[in-house]
Amino acid sequence: MEYITIYLSTCDKTSYILPATIFLYKHFITTFKPKFKILGFSKPNLPDWENVDFICLSDKPQNISKWSLYLYDYFKTIKEENIFFALDDFFPIHYFNKYAYDYVIDYMKQNKNVGFCTVGLCPSADVNRNEMESIINETENMFIYRRKKPINYQVTLQPGIWNREYFCKLFNNNFTPWEMELTCTNIANRDKQYYNISSSISEYNNQKCIMVFATCSSISSKWNGISVLGLQHELILKLIDNNLLPKDNLLVGAWNNYILFDYNKKVTKEEFYDFCKLRKLKWFEMYSNYYD
Repeated sequence: MEYITIYLSTCDKTSYILPATIFLYKHFITTFKPKFKILGFSKPNLPDWENVDFICLSDKPQNISKWSLYLYDYFKTIKEENIFFALDDFFPIHYFNKYAYDYVIDYMKQNKNVGFCTVGLCPSADVNRNEMESIINETENMFIYRRKKPINYQVTLQPGIWNREYFCKLFNNNFTPWEMELTCTNIANRDKQYYNISSSISEYNNQKCIMVFATCSSISSKWNGISVLGLQHELILKLIDNNLLPKDNLLVGAWNNYILFDYNKKVTKEEFYDFCKLRKLKWFEMYSNYYD
């Protein structure tokens, strides 16, 4: 079976979420054998899983203001042409689409001025935000389009495929993760050498994404708990029963918009619809397929 390498950036404050994140990648990637490169500082406490390697970015105490430079210093040393990169706290919620992935990798190899491709339904990849310049390819298995310039969130830290040279070009700066998306979006919007593409949805058909993930991260300083938005009830139970997630304070949602997860009771599609309608959220269109 073919391999795919997933690079996950972590830090000492958030690395506790890695066991759940890695489990979900392994669960949903069935057409490849995933390898993981965990990029961080102190080695996290992980289950002894096959094909999970830890790479220490610095033997000195981490400095968040140099976050992007730590990653630049590592990625400038490797030879891979295109890299699958994400932060440690975005949960996959549906099976990996090998058809779309293979197409995008081939397209990026043939078009070396493609800098970045979003792999799922995130704000930057929502065609309803009028960010599409032209359709590159649409079939029953994929929807790939070229993105306009300028747009908000031209690049993001949500899961995506990067041209390594483009990645290094943007990350060769002193950026925190929060500064990176905003500042590098401005740089990317002005860049004349590279353009970006998206593997996204067509009329909320999530099956056309490379990888569907919850658009909000699982953990954030903006809410108290762990978001399990979009994960099916039985899968959350498996995470809990394997001690990969705590039983308490799991949120079906994020910010101030959530339903507390109940181990013994599923959130039904009807309940989820009523909740989204009351809060005027688009989540029902995005995630309703994952609720019975």
